[in-house]
Amino acid sequence: MKKFYKRKWVRITAIFLILTMLVTYWAGTVTSIRISAEATNEAMRYLAENTEMMNKQRTERTWNLVRGLMRTEDIDECYLVASIYIGSARYEEALTYIDKCLRMCPQDERKDFYAELLTKKGCLLTLLGRNDEAVGVLDSVIECKPDSSDAYMVLIQIYYTANDMDNLEKTLAAYLEIAPEDSDMRATYIQALMSDGNVKEAEVQCGLLMEYDKDGTYKNDAEHALALIALGREDFTGAMKHLTKMTDYEEAFPDVAYDKGVCHMAGGDYDKAVEEFIRSINIGYMKQYCYYSRAVCKISQEEPDYEGTFNDLKAAIEYNEEDRNEETAQMATELINQLFEIKE
Repeated sequence: MKKFYKRKWVRITAIFLILTMLVTYWAGTVTSIRISAEATNEAMRYLAENTEMMNKQRTERTWNLVRGLMRTEDIDECYLVASIYIGSARYEEALTYIDKCLRMCPQDERKDFYAELLTKKGCLLTLLGRNDEAVGVLDSVIECKPDSSDAYMVLIQIYYTANDMDNLEKTLAAYLEIAPEDSDMRATYIQALMSDGNVKEAEVQCGLLMEYDKDGTYKNDAEHALALIALGREDFTGAMKHLTKMTDYEEAFPDVAYDKGVCHMAGGDYDKAVEEFIRSINIGYMKQYCYYSRAVCKISQEEPDYEGTFNDLKAAIEYNEEDRNEETAQMATELINQLFEIKE
């Protein structure tokens, strides 16, 4: 049976361990952006909402298709055929007829219709997986109709899917210029900025989010982002101030319990920190970090709990779930070697 013995060790201050742990935490944690991973979702939404034939019965589609094919020299009939193909999910054929419409459409006389045709072309290209071409077409939509929110939304989805953070941020910023009251997309913009490390602009956007969010729907989003910014600056008091303003956050922001634990730990309130880490473990979030952080609390108390410290560090080292972090395991290994000598 193994027994552990406390080593004589150079005292490691709690704050040093906290800051070391936070470096790992920030390196291993990415603010989640609430955009679907499917680039085609916004394109499909636009087509569904703006194509009459999407809601027709198949027999009527077939009849209109035959009638339309007989008179495709007329732009409106050609558009009808494209709509039927869209409704039947035959996107290559639909694209062919949309292109015919674009060739026939007088851009100056029917500016809105021309923009609609371009938007549908961009959506069809997206559905066909031709995203680079889609971006060029959707940029053209915005050139001829700068307030085209639909074009922006499809572009946002494309850039997010491609993990193109630079263009994602630029497009979100441009979209918010024409739709400043869209709090959902502003919250998304804040998440993108945070993920990219642009905390200064994220802080500005948090202020705008609270300004436009009259009913407080996105209060938690703003407070959470501001708390993370404060944590990144090692302003634990400021972070706790924002975290305590959040309500009913467990499902959308499961990291809050852990973040509160870090703030309590930094302030030397180890008992409260342990409570929060236990709460985080119970909801199944950041369990490995929690084991390590709880060990730091137990060893930093006025009367250190060596057995509890050893068990938590061991749990962090042996943690083997999908979100295992090797750097955290290494930190736990180094600390357990500093603190303990294992004998048979």
